[in-house]
Amino acid sequence: LAQDQDFEHGCAIRGVMHRQPLRTLMLPSLALCCFVAVAAVLAPCRSWLAIGRGRRWETSCEKGPRAQRRSFSVPGAGTSAEEYLSSLGYTEAEISKAKIGYGQRFTPDVNGKIKPFCRWFSEFGLTDVQIRKLVIKYPQTFRLSLEKNLQPVVRWLSAMGMDDSQVAKAIAGFPPLLAYSLERKLKPTVQWLLALGMNETQVAKAIMKYPPLLGRGIEQNYNPKVNALREGGLAEIQ
Repeated sequence: LAQDQDFEHGCAIRGVMHRQPLRTLMLPSLALCCFVAVAAVLAPCRSWLAIGRGRRWETSCEKGPRAQRRSFSVPGAGTSAEEYLSSLGYTEAEISKAKIGYGQRFTPDVNGKIKPFCRWFSEFGLTDVQIRKLVIKYPQTFRLSLEKNLQPVVRWLSAMGMDDSQVAKAIAGFPPLLAYSLERKLKPTVQWLLALGMNETQVAKAIMKYPPLLGRGIEQNYNPKVNALREGGLAEIQ
């Protein structure tokens, strides 16, 4: 009886030993099948997520900071000023305000005016926000000439000792400055301020702090006020 029990026990042990490798092989195969099935189910989701990430990345680039310079792409033939500004993200209300400020028909040439002007402002140092405000508040800029108006005024301001960032701030703060004549408006105003007793450094600082200073009339505005101050007892140095 003892021998029979030992024989049965030995057979049981051998059976377990023979089945154990089979189980060892089955477990990895089962895991591999599960992985393949899950991957097949999630494949469309992964594509959708990739598309979503791509779209979010494109949106972030379009609305990125000024460090990533705005690319003023070349519009297609026949693109109107309204369509081009809309493609840059301007709202209907902003475009409507620009149209009213421009006067008559809002028809500035996109490739000849809007695009090169905006690119020039950006390269000179104006931020996207400053350019946007300039276009909305003073769209008459697009009636000017880059070579005859904008660049000469900027060179003149730089010659007065203002760096690019200060000139950009003055232009953004008072865009009509670009339309003033150097010989008939800007230079005579500065000469009047110098004759009043200010030095060039003081004049440059005054323009940086308050650029509309150059837009006031000497005879109609400054002389009457200065005479009133003199009559009030202020000395020339004051």
